[in-house]
Amino acid sequence: MDSRRNFLKQTGLLLASMPILGAANKIEALNLHETLPSHDDPAYWGEIRKMFPMPLDEGYLNTGTIGATPQPVLDAMTGHFEEYARNIAKIDWTEGGIKIITGYFPHDSLRKKLGVLMNADYKQLGLIKNAHMGMNMMAFGLDLSAGDEVIQTNIEHTGGKSGWEVIAKRNGIVIKQIEIKPPIQNPESIIDMVNKLITKKTKVIALPHILSVPGDILPIKDICSIARKKGIITVIDGAQAIGQIPVDVKDLGCDAYFTSPHKWLLAPAGSGVLYISEELAPKVWPVMPSGVWDNHEDEGFRFTQRGTENSALMVGFEAAVDFHNLIGNKRITDRVKFLGDYLRNKLQQSDVFDIYSTVHPGMCAGLTTYGVKGVSGKTLQNEMWKREKLQPRPVGPEGQYIRFSTHFYVSTDEIDRALKVGIDLA
Repeated sequence: MDSRRNFLKQTGLLLASMPILGAANKIEALNLHETLPSHDDPAYWGEIRKMFPMPLDEGYLNTGTIGATPQPVLDAMTGHFEEYARNIAKIDWTEGGIKIITGYFPHDSLRKKLGVLMNADYKQLGLIKNAHMGMNMMAFGLDLSAGDEVIQTNIEHTGGKSGWEVIAKRNGIVIKQIEIKPPIQNPESIIDMVNKLITKKTKVIALPHILSVPGDILPIKDICSIARKKGIITVIDGAQAIGQIPVDVKDLGCDAYFTSPHKWLLAPAGSGVLYISEELAPKVWPVMPSGVWDNHEDEGFRFTQRGTENSALMVGFEAAVDFHNLIGNKRITDRVKFLGDYLRNKLQQSDVFDIYSTVHPGMCAGLTTYGVKGVSGKTLQNEMWKREKLQPRPVGPEGQYIRFSTHFYVSTDEIDRALKVGIDLA
């Protein structure tokens, strides 16, 4: 109890705002709420880092795959499991207790919070499992015929392209690709390539907001503007975006947007969001239909309801959004950008490093992919862990690079130590 009491004092997080926790914990959290240091105090992010159960001497640099779990999110999920494990026989299913199984309910509280975060009407948001699921829902949900063209990139994540490939093989649609050769020099080059591929047969532009391997931010707002004028549907893969950069679907002007909060939003794996615009949503067929599949009063719920699910994960998802909001979306995305810029500036100061990512200031944030000339990405990863307990991910053509994720729990000291390992190996 003492360690929990100290944790609550340290974090200042109101766990009472998180669903399905015992009354004692709620009272304790309220009584022990204290503020953190000012966010411009160097100690602030050190205190935030203590909110994660991973050891403080280990540096996690692979948020681009899956985010580290904050203690409040872990507590919310385990508290939910324990409460229902003990009390399941007492639940009165006629009084709403059936919500333990989730999957059949609209989860308005969570969707409203996500709506604020993404600037969307919550009824346009469906709760899904991940970006991969969102991609498939759109690819299989749109009415596309033989000869219809879909524009993608040549370096899509498999979760962003496979559904379109199946539709191409089954229905005869045509996938056209812009040829990206990292590092990207400027956003205009991407816009120009997209423009050149558009024809009268182009029905969909399906692009990532942030490229998975190099981490480059594509000029999605400009591309959506072009597409809208030509009556082309835009479907954006935002797997890497939410929690890393600001996401405003109305400002982007996209028709559909799916994302994976288990990365930068630090939600549990199995958490996802699908936004479909008010104009497009009624035209998209649900591919996992349940009882509300034809209810257009709440389009997001149409794509949320899918049968029995693990309700503890949904509780953890909402806890992650609460955790993010308590720190502040702008504060987090600014911090991520600051750390990414710090890394990229250091990389450019040495000829030892080969930078695969763009360094254009408007096209980069928290993902940076680089290598050390003559050293494999796997070797670099292994040496970082062996020498400094730092864990990035090897990626790229022939595994020659590492992808370095600078989320807010990364420190400038860890970045400096990682770079020193690379210089020593060169």
